[in-house]
Amino acid sequence: MKIYNNKKVFLQSEKPAKNKHKFKLLLGIFFICAIYLLFDKFSSSKEITLESSISPNDAVIENASPAEKQEKAPIIHTISEGDIPAEVFSEHGKLDANDIIALLTASKDTYDFTNIKIGKNIRFYFDNKNNCATRIEYDRNTETMIVAQKNGDSFEVHEEEIKYEISQKTSRVNIDNFLYIDALNAGISESTILEIADIFSFDIDFTTEIRQGDSFIIVYEKRIRDGREASDGKVLAAKFTNAGNDYYGYYFNGGEDDGHYDSEGHFLVRQFLRAPLSYRQITSGYTGARVHPITKTVSAHYQIDYAAPTGTPVVATARGDVVSAGWESGWGNIVRLRHANGYTTHYGHLSAFGKGIKSGAQVSQGQIIGYVGSTGWSTGPHLDYGMRLNGNPINPMALNLPKGNILNADKMPEFEKIKEKYNSLLK
Repeated sequence: MKIYNNKKVFLQSEKPAKNKHKFKLLLGIFFICAIYLLFDKFSSSKEITLESSISPNDAVIENASPAEKQEKAPIIHTISEGDIPAEVFSEHGKLDANDIIALLTASKDTYDFTNIKIGKNIRFYFDNKNNCATRIEYDRNTETMIVAQKNGDSFEVHEEEIKYEISQKTSRVNIDNFLYIDALNAGISESTILEIADIFSFDIDFTTEIRQGDSFIIVYEKRIRDGREASDGKVLAAKFTNAGNDYYGYYFNGGEDDGHYDSEGHFLVRQFLRAPLSYRQITSGYTGARVHPITKTVSAHYQIDYAAPTGTPVVATARGDVVSAGWESGWGNIVRLRHANGYTTHYGHLSAFGKGIKSGAQVSQGQIIGYVGSTGWSTGPHLDYGMRLNGNPINPMALNLPKGNILNADKMPEFEKIKEKYNSLLK
């Protein structure tokens, strides 16, 4: 390059160098563009391939069962005293206020989640797409659970049967001290002990008639849930020997009257229970032979005195109507019931009345109507239980009511097969 008249001029020999540099610049730009295009094409291809590989899985997940869709271990919370339901759902299920309102609204006809019970577990399931729980399970009892499935901004709530692995077990118990303690020591759960008492409660008064030397044999369901031992299932068959007399009970699906039947096919439910004290609420120290706190004897004529701790629930021995529920001189707090066929019963010296127990109310057999106390003329906590027929006092312990309904003739062959199946185990 030379300068003529203060202007820069390229010499002929210098032009090829300029063109050469320009060519190199254009070639570099070309390669950069080519690399970008190739990278973009590769990335797009990769995204398409990735999408095509994920979509089928997504489809499978969407169509999978709730258990298969949940990829994270559930959070399990045991309800404890002081828990506020909304806080439980917020803290453990990560639900916000709108979710909680949607859940309570959706569940109102199935279960009121504001009434979750102390000691029960509630399970929150999460998937990999949501921060909040997409499925909530709460055991309503030992047989069914309430399930809430999140669907967008709403919930679908329904009740499901709990699935168990079931096996059969036979146990034999001799009563040397107390039925409750001896059965527990034999490895029988409390719930099964109470079911035994329920099965035979129409034939045996478990508060006064159990004695040393009695025995029972039961065949019942042992259940496993999610690999862990769960509560026992039904008592399938049982024999209870009381004072040398054998009583039998067989579980049978009898249509409207599913439950236990005696060896002749009679339903083991009668108009009256043998005792008004709820056996399931009596403590393990209960002897089965309490005496009147004043006379030290058990009255068996005009009324029966059952000594029991204050607060022990008292149940209606039969279905009926409340004639009165209030204070009467001498009796203290007393409930009087009217039953079918001219029978009436009374329950005296109560410490308190059951929920909703007032004149005119209807009660079912086994419903809690009050609690043992020592009100009125009483020197210690006990229940005064009496019965009348057409106004005349009768002895409840001597009452011989007709047996329950017998199975229809067309069901007897099937029932006989059930008996034959279990009788060899009840020997």
